[in-house]
Amino acid sequence: MAAHVLVLGGTTEARELAAALAAHPGVRVTSSLAGRVARPGALAGEVRVGGFGGAEGLAAWLREHRV
Repeated sequence: MAAHVLVLGGTTEARELAAALAAHPGVRVTSSLAGRVARPGALAGEVRVGGFGGAEGLAAWLREHRV
């Protein structure tokens, strides 16, 4: 099973981290953006936009997506 990594993104460093992780076979990357960026640049892996609904929402998302 591939490792699934969530990167809380929006910064240059997060974009670089997502790209480095996605370059490894067997690593699935999802970058999460808060939604404050109208036109985000290209990101490696999957991208989700918007909040999680607090700590409980984040925990539920992590479980659901097997992160």
